[in-house]
Amino acid sequence: MTREVICHGIEEPKLGTINVSRYIGADAIAREWHSVWRTQWLLAGLVSDVPTAGDFFVFEIATEQILVTRSPQGDIRAFYNVCQHRGNRLVNESRGHAQDFRCLYHAWTYDLDGALKGVPGLANFPSDPRQSRFLKPVALDVWNGLIFVHLGDDPKSLSDFLGPLAAHLSGYRFDRMTLVEDQTVDIACNWKTVVDNFSELYHVDFLHPQHQRMVDCQNDLVRLFAGGHTGVEVPGATVNPKFPIPSEPTDIQSMQLKQVGLNPDDFVGRVMDIRVAIQSRKRDAGQSLGFDYSGLEDHQLSDVWQYNLFPNAILSFTPEHLWILRPRPHPTDPNRCWFDKISLLMFPEAGADVQHIGGMTRHAAVPLPETRPNHDVFDASAVKSGKKSMTDTIDQDISLLEEVQAGMNSEGFKEMVLGHDEMRMQHFHNHWALLMGA
Repeated sequence: MTREVICHGIEEPKLGTINVSRYIGADAIAREWHSVWRTQWLLAGLVSDVPTAGDFFVFEIATEQILVTRSPQGDIRAFYNVCQHRGNRLVNESRGHAQDFRCLYHAWTYDLDGALKGVPGLANFPSDPRQSRFLKPVALDVWNGLIFVHLGDDPKSLSDFLGPLAAHLSGYRFDRMTLVEDQTVDIACNWKTVVDNFSELYHVDFLHPQHQRMVDCQNDLVRLFAGGHTGVEVPGATVNPKFPIPSEPTDIQSMQLKQVGLNPDDFVGRVMDIRVAIQSRKRDAGQSLGFDYSGLEDHQLSDVWQYNLFPNAILSFTPEHLWILRPRPHPTDPNRCWFDKISLLMFPEAGADVQHIGGMTRHAAVPLPETRPNHDVFDASAVKSGKKSMTDTIDQDISLLEEVQAGMNSEGFKEMVLGHDEMRMQHFHNHWALLMGA
């Protein structure tokens, strides 16, 4: 149960109902494109994916592709991925390195700064297209190692878009983290169905029983910000007091203790002391562990935070890890989306006593990648069958999201009703409705 809701410059939303038409109606797709996707800053990717001039990646959102690259001057730029001759897609690879961008159709060639520099048969044109046919730019800005783009004509600054949220998260160094996994699942549900799932903890006790062994979802703190952004801060390195308190550290707590050089045997009969002990250990030994915790308060050293940046960027993190969860809309089918999970870890400085903190799979520690991990794309059925995993928690969510979407298409269900523990979901939908004029 949410312990407290803090509203930053806004009034606490009134709980109400949400009609399912916004999830299943095909007419909402075009309206969302103009009212939501072209009016908001969108998380496009990582600064670490374009470290040198000529590095690029393509961000796909609905019907658009945005080409993001680093120029010879060192700045990061974004353009619509379309040749200005006849409209062919300019770049066909999802990421790579290039000296320039050459269209495969008629070989029009563009510099990394978007200027047209090569036109075969130039004399055949009534005027020189190099003087006017530049790649169409897209607004771009960077925050904490994350690249955002805006598809509107005159966007407000990214700083204004994030508001006080950016300062609130300033102690976390996402820009120093390393990409360790890049996954996308094609799932039969609306993008907002995914956002809803990560906008409340009401379901956690029932769908994610393992969480009671590592976090306290009874005492979470919710924050609501202007612009539809939300946050939740959950006590970590502890257990859920709603359930019987174990006499010994749980398997997850034992792993957390060992990662910072503490002995789980010392906490037999003292499970509720583990959270503070880990905070103290990290504070006292952060440098020897290879981590700089100077910008964080004690509770941040143990707790799990999740902040949702409207419309579709979900950041779940601790000081040593970040999951970027990003549902992207299907261009024609409201009952389908692409759900990205981009996983990053903070690896310690060389010579530290530990390999890393917070980076365990179900099988082993995650090593520092020698190269960028491949982008793994698969269908939700692969997760349900166990052939692919996005971690136990996300797998459990995926197991139900398609069923939620199917139920919303039923004649037997027309609207949702929300409770206090779904306040973040209400705030998100209030802002969505404001933009949509609904």
